[in-house]
Amino acid sequence: MPIFVALGRATETGIRNLEGFTLRHEKAVQRAEGYGGKVIASYALLGQYDYLVILDCPDEKTATLILTREASGGNVRYETMTAMPLKDFAALVQL
Repeated sequence: MPIFVALGRATETGIRNLEGFTLRHEKAVQRAEGYGGKVIASYALLGQYDYLVILDCPDEKTATLILTREASGGNVRYETMTAMPLKDFAALVQL
């Protein structure tokens, strides 16, 4: 399945709602699985972005569903990219 990388920024609401963060994150992981995706890893970041989520999803529609569902809660905004393993990239660019 394709891998998707989502870089997130906490909204003002998300910053005010940090107290329930752990439970919300656990539920988000469960929702992702319910939609057919899988959270491979998630990290808190220091710098330009606040969060990094790596998803394994069957397609772009599933990744979009998962991330827009989470963003609709008003706590985070995501910038999403498709990730390709270097092995696959190297095979594409070999001359």
